[in-house]
Amino acid sequence: MSTEIVEMHLKLLFDLDNLLNDMDEPTYKKIGFKVEEQEKQSLIKTRTDLLKKLPRETADIYERLRKRYQRAIAPVDNGFCFGCFQRLPTQLLARSEKIITCPNCGRILYWRKK
Repeated sequence: MSTEIVEMHLKLLFDLDNLLNDMDEPTYKKIGFKVEEQEKQSLIKTRTDLLKKLPRETADIYERLRKRYQRAIAPVDNGFCFGCFQRLPTQLLARSEKIITCPNCGRILYWRKK
C-alpha cells in the first residue's frame, strides 16, 4: 500500500475518531444534535473497517498514540510538527515512502498539500 493511501486512511480515521468523541460530549446534544445509537454503531463499524485497511504496524502505532494524545497524527508545516510545535530534523523533512513519526512527541506526521 502506498504511503499516500496510508496517509489518507489515517486522516479519515482521525476525523472519524474526532466525530465519535464529539458525539459523546454532552455539549453535542445540548446544542441540538441528535445521536442515534444505530448511526454511532455504523460509524464504529466504519472505523473498524478503516483500521483493517491500514498495515498492522501503522494501526498499532495509531491506536497507541490515540490513547496518549487527543491528536494521534499531526501535519508538518514549514519544518515544524504541529502536534508538539517543535522543529523537525532536516533529514525528516524530505518526503519518504514510509510513515514517519515525530522524534519529539511520537505523532504520525503528514505533509499538507499546497
